[in-house]
Amino acid sequence: MYRGITIGTGHFAGIQLEAWSQVQGAEIVGLAGRNAVTTGALAEQFGIKRHGQDVIALIEELQPHFIDICTPPDSHLHYAQIAADRGIPVLCQKPVAPTQEESKRLVKYCKERGVPIMINENWRWQGWYREVKRILESGLLGKLFHVYFAMRPGDGYGPQPYPLQPYFKDMERFLLFETGVHWIDTYRMLFGEISSVFCDVRTWNPVCKGEDAAIVYFSFQSGMTGLYDANRVVYMEEVRSPAYGWMTLEGENGKLRLAQDGSIYVTLRGGQEFKHHYELPPGWKGGCAVATQQHFIDVLDQGGVFETDGDDYLISQEIVYACYESAQLKKMVGKWSIIEEAIEKAE
Repeated sequence: MYRGITIGTGHFAGIQLEAWSQVQGAEIVGLAGRNAVTTGALAEQFGIKRHGQDVIALIEELQPHFIDICTPPDSHLHYAQIAADRGIPVLCQKPVAPTQEESKRLVKYCKERGVPIMINENWRWQGWYREVKRILESGLLGKLFHVYFAMRPGDGYGPQPYPLQPYFKDMERFLLFETGVHWIDTYRMLFGEISSVFCDVRTWNPVCKGEDAAIVYFSFQSGMTGLYDANRVVYMEEVRSPAYGWMTLEGENGKLRLAQDGSIYVTLRGGQEFKHHYELPPGWKGGCAVATQQHFIDVLDQGGVFETDGDDYLISQEIVYACYESAQLKKMVGKWSIIEEAIEKAE
């Protein structure tokens, strides 16, 4: 049984702790948080006996097999260093750090000490995306032409937007940095590497510092194209629907449609649309938190490579920064330096 300590007691900590209670082969034995009342309440809710504010004291007492960092990005490097200095594997929430430079420093720090580091990017583990991946691997749609996703959570309107995570409105870079990276990473998982982007951004809600709408055009190395059309201000009947919006995917043999509730529909060339039936895992957003954390434990136990190990996730983040560069320069941007570095090392 792998014993872990979770650091952080904010909005998402409850989701992760609930997921840990369902992960096979692991348990959270300690919880660290700045707010004693919140930390105590979460610890009691999930049956965690040891909790407090002193992370190092908890580590020394409990001798965990892994550290689960679930705090804001500006503290990730600090906690990752604490874990890496003690040889403890790290599961770190995204974004990795406030800047790409600090993110690279965090990943490098762990690697130099031989400490496994996985970024907790759970979007690609949502049940509907894993099923879409299985459909694509079956060859049902044939060669892929284009993907479109309309992201419409509907939670960014009015003087007090994002009630679950109100700090969103104060982020200088918001939608792409905090949310858009989910789709960039998921697009890479489904369709392969992205070669270039063209991006346009808007801030529609005046109380927000950062962008709350963006349209990104993707060119993939395979030749297919994609659009990520995101707006968190537009009115939606269901706020934060399971899939956060809807997707259409067009291929040589037909097309696929992902609905807001995670349902998948397929239309083959010359035929009528039909619902693709599959078993959706239980839990938050198609069981993605459980699946992500189970993957982390399975790799620790059995070996292998994390789907979102530190180096790989840095590529997704670099594409985020390329989107900002594109929006500023109003031109297409490509050739990620981090990919070129990886190619040079391989050669």
